[in-house]
Order: sequence, then C-alpha cells, then structure tokens
Amino acid sequence: MLVSMTGHGAANGSFDWGTITIDMHSVNSRYKDVTVRCPRELSMLENLIAEELTKHFERGKVTVNVYASFAPNLKMAKINGQVLANYFDELMAIHGRLKLLEEIQLELLLNLPGVLEQPEAHIFDIYEKISEDMLSVLRQAISKWNEMKRLEGDHTASFVTRAIDDYESLILSIEKEWNEAFDEELENFRRKIDLLLSGNAQDSGDTTYLQGVAVMADKWDIKEEITRSKSHIAKFRETLNSPSSEGKKLNFLLQEMLREINTIASKVGNAEIRWHVVEGKCLLEQIREQIQNVE
Repeated sequence: MLVSMTGHGAANGSFDWGTITIDMHSVNSRYKDVTVRCPRELSMLENLIAEELTKHFERGKVTVNVYASFAPNLKMAKINGQVLANYFDELMAIHGRLKLLEEIQLELLLNLPGVLEQPEAHIFDIYEKISEDMLSVLRQAISKWNEMKRLEGDHTASFVTRAIDDYESLILSIEKEWNEAFDEELENFRRKIDLLLSGNAQDSGDTTYLQGVAVMADKWDIKEEITRSKSHIAKFRETLNSPSSEGKKLNFLLQEMLREINTIASKVGNAEIRWHVVEGKCLLEQIREQIQNVE
C-alpha cells in the first residue's frame, strides 16, 4: 500500500456557539511538519489540533486553516453590573465630599477596568464544548484528506508496479546478454592478464602485478550485481505490497538498485548491455520521482 503525502480535506459544522470550517492541505516533506492557523479567539486550540493531526500521518508538511463565526451572544461584550455599581458608589462618595455639581454619567464608566467583559472571556467559559465540536469537524476533514491521499497513493502504486516490472525485464535482458557475451569477455580478460604478466615482473620478485590481477578479476564480472539487483527488486515488491506505506524504505532500495546498475555500467563495455543500463536508470529515476511523494 502506498499513501501520498499530498492531499486536501475540508469540513464544517454548526453548533449552538457558532460555526466552524476547517480546511487542510499537505505537500511533500522529508519530516513531519504541522502548521495550524486559528482565529485569535481560538488560538488556544492550535496545540490540540496539531496533536490530533500528528496521529494520522508519517511524514509531510500539513497546513490547517480554521475559520469560525460566533453566535451573537458571544460577539457582544457584557457589562459586569457589580463592578460598575462599585465604581459608581465610590465616585458618588468622592462626588459628595468634593461637593461637585456635575452628574456622574454611567457611559463614561464603561472604559474602567473590569466593567466590560470581552467576548474572548465568554468563549473561554465554553472552551471544553468548543474543543469537542472542533475535534469532530477536524476528524471529518482528516478523513477526507486521507481518502484523497490513499487515492493518489493507489495511482502511484499502479505506475510504480508497472515500472518495476519493466526494470526487472531489463535486468533479465542484461543477464541474458551477459551470459551470451561471457566467453568473449572472459577471453578479453585473459588477454589483459597476459599483458599484465608480460615481462619479467614475476621473476624480479615484484608482486604488484598480483594486486592488478585481483583488481581486474573483481571488476570484469557482473553476475553479483545482477543477483543483488534481483534481490532488491524482490524486496521492493514486498515493501510495496506491505500493509503500511513505507516511502523511506522504498527510496533506500532505489538507491541500492541505482548503485548496482551504475556498477554494471562501469564494468561492461558491451553496447547492448550499456543501452539496457541507460533504460534501467531512466526507469529508476521515474520511480524515484513518484516515491518521493509517498509517506
């Protein structure tokens, strides 16, 4: 199973305290990254949203935007009558002592500290209810987001499956070409050894030529690279069909496959094999581009 890192989800809900809309989208990232943007009145919910969201994905950069509209009774500032009365009583006492003639205007007292309770205070009073409702809407958005990511992942898996089948066919073609060209390559190798051993190097006690022979022996045959390539392909398919999306592991396997086919290219001079190598590297690059988008 493959799950894409890119996706979008949105949901909304209406409640007694107002309405809320959550819109989220994600893009590629090597790490798990969450950005939450809430209205000022709901900024205290940002950590809660981030904690809930991190449970639902492995890697990627996710941005969540929260929009809210509050009921009229929550938008309106409320007058604290007791605080206002206390201010008025104290001012009346001072007014009497100073024998002032002007009347005290109540509207001028509204700007005194504590008289007007701002809407944020009322919202905080129902924080638990808003949190519960917000999480229910968030989970709906996450469900739609994950559905889109799985759909994108299915498309990616279909492409990658076809590409890895084509790559395996190329490796088998390389193996077939190598088996047919093996005798000729072996004869070329023998001629190179004879050339290396010519002269009196072995009679003079100089053993450097033996190191050269060992290096050449290691670099002329590609059977090990072919065998390892087959093993990597089998492991890639196993990981591709695992119950969870493992983009990092698939990417590491692609690196190993690329290393093997590059080694084949460095060892072999056969024109047909080298052409298969070019095609194989193109396929691996196409697969890599797709896998980089997978969780």
